[in-house]
Amino acid sequence: MDNNKFFEEILLELSYRSDEGYPDFSKPQHITILSEILTEWGMTDVKFELIKNLLKEEEEKPLDAKEKEKAKQLGLVWKGKGYGKEGDDFISYKNVDGKLTKVDKDGEEKPENPKTKVSGADDFQHAPDIKKKEEPKKSDYESVVVSSKQKVKELYGEDGKGELLQKSKTSNDALKNGYVKGADWVAPGNAGSNFNENISNEGALILEKYPDLSEDELVNILFEKTKDSKLGKQQKKTTIEGSDKGNVPSEIPTTDRDLYRNCIITARSARSKYNRAKKAKEAASSQVGFGTQTNTMAFGGTSSDLDNLSNEIDSANKVFIHDAGTNKVYEIPKDVMKKWVAGSGGGENASDTAVLTKDENGNIIYDGWSDKKGLSDIQGNSTLNDDFSKANERVDILTKSGKVDFETASQAKTIIENAQSESNDIEQGYKNAVYKEGQYLSGYEESKKDELASLLKLQDEGYKKAGTKNHVENLMKKTDSKTHREALDKLLEGSVNEKLTADERKVLFRLAESERENIKSSGSEIPAGLDTGKILSDARDKALDRQRKTVDELNQLKGRTSSGKEKPLGDLLGFQETVDFLHLDKIETPSDENDYKQILKRNTHLVMGGIDVPADNIKGCLGVDDLNDYEDNFEIVNEEKIIKDRSGSITTGKVVYIYAVNKDGVRKFVGEKRYRSKEGATGKTSNTIQWSPEMQNCFDKKK
Repeated sequence: MDNNKFFEEILLELSYRSDEGYPDFSKPQHITILSEILTEWGMTDVKFELIKNLLKEEEEKPLDAKEKEKAKQLGLVWKGKGYGKEGDDFISYKNVDGKLTKVDKDGEEKPENPKTKVSGADDFQHAPDIKKKEEPKKSDYESVVVSSKQKVKELYGEDGKGELLQKSKTSNDALKNGYVKGADWVAPGNAGSNFNENISNEGALILEKYPDLSEDELVNILFEKTKDSKLGKQQKKTTIEGSDKGNVPSEIPTTDRDLYRNCIITARSARSKYNRAKKAKEAASSQVGFGTQTNTMAFGGTSSDLDNLSNEIDSANKVFIHDAGTNKVYEIPKDVMKKWVAGSGGGENASDTAVLTKDENGNIIYDGWSDKKGLSDIQGNSTLNDDFSKANERVDILTKSGKVDFETASQAKTIIENAQSESNDIEQGYKNAVYKEGQYLSGYEESKKDELASLLKLQDEGYKKAGTKNHVENLMKKTDSKTHREALDKLLEGSVNEKLTADERKVLFRLAESERENIKSSGSEIPAGLDTGKILSDARDKALDRQRKTVDELNQLKGRTSSGKEKPLGDLLGFQETVDFLHLDKIETPSDENDYKQILKRNTHLVMGGIDVPADNIKGCLGVDDLNDYEDNFEIVNEEKIIKDRSGSITTGKVVYIYAVNKDGVRKFVGEKRYRSKEGATGKTSNTIQWSPEMQNCFDKKK
């Protein structure tokens, strides 16, 4: 593997394991995860040097006397990573090879303005191209700031600290308290998704009051409202995906530029939400007599917001849905709508947020949204074990629809259940490998155990320094251990009894890894009892191979498509899995006004990086007429790539590339599914699915 490919795999793995979904080496937690990955991939020889280089400031050639004098004349002082003026909160110059070099607010080099060269030394009055100095005009950005700050006062009071327009306690609590996993004021996700969902909702309501706002104005209103909040300060570096990368004005301080980029994304999502609500209102007005005196409400994914949304539906006169593809307005029974809302964020209803438009007669229009920060965001996730369970359920669905006969279904379920049982036994081996490490270490003499306790203490200190969840500290509290030696004894006792939690197994695995490094550094051979990397890799290979073989076995059986075309059963199940994960069934047009299930499925629009992706855009990018066309005339082909560590000997996971091949042999790259462990080498296999770059590019072009 070449270096570029190696670093690409490292970044992909780090992105997969991190809560944010992207690598950020300014975060101690990500350095910790990087350390874990390199350890699991058998790269301890380069781990410490690589991490040291990430943490170490680049040594600079000192400024000479002339450059120091220049800094003095410019009033520059050292600000940690460069030079800036005393009162500035950003740097304007860097030391580049001993020379002061001007940089922009992102720290990028930029040329200084050259002086106009004229004859007559410094006698500028003879230069024909030099005009009399004029008073500087206000920049476009300064005008935007003035306008935005005024609107913030109008919306949120003189100090800008008023509550959000959403009238949602959880949204206000999230802004104030920040994202805290498991807290009642946040929906599942992370700080980035919480900000994107709540603040794009807020932006949609702002646009209802000021529909003619430019993107820059809306971005700045959101920025001014959130920049001093706990949630705003939690926003990390993000990439604005798509062809339009937006603009971060040079006046934005370096410390706030990441938040500003997040505000660009949320402003675009807000515009998509507002525009859709506006079109729905216009269509409902002409088709079903929807009123003209309206107001808009937005709801997030917390249980509190969903309860409030359900109450609004319950108290409504009539509930309508506008279908963007057909431009038809459908009336939905309130009990059907409430049941759909109750399933938000899972199963068939992937919506994270909702926007309601209410008229003076108590009628409402519902818009569902699945909010993603970018086109490459994960669309679904599962586990290897859950995949088998869902395959079993899909066989039942195919049987009920007549696509598979009862005898074939029985054979298929036997194949799936046997594979699931075998896979579970294999994955149990990950845990057993760690227990074997602990059992080996428990045989150490007392003085050697004291050394292990020192290693456990170092692990504890590492957690504290990184500011991450401290598994060692939690172990000590749980076991009422006063010293690290006491905690070690409890840990080893748990390994002998094979009763440790996932976090405790992680502690044990890291302890064993530290011991392996000590043994290697002493020039000794790693004993068999501690050489678990190959054991884990072999188990991972078996589990992943079992998944592939299951598909091959199912393909020996036959089923039929909706139109009656015979196809291998494994391919039919694979097709349905792709439909379920990516919600491809939303491309189907409702059969009539009573086809509530299909109307509701189509209603949940993806908004990725601010780009609205309705059902018809998905259909167009797939290049199909409907789901039957996709099922009949496209063959779903999966190509696998096993992911190894740098040595090429240890398996860490695999990627499955999903292609749709039409009857003319033309391949369309639809998505990719990644099988990895999120809990390190000893964790069970999880998987995620996302749209392919080809589909992402198509969505961007159709916006």
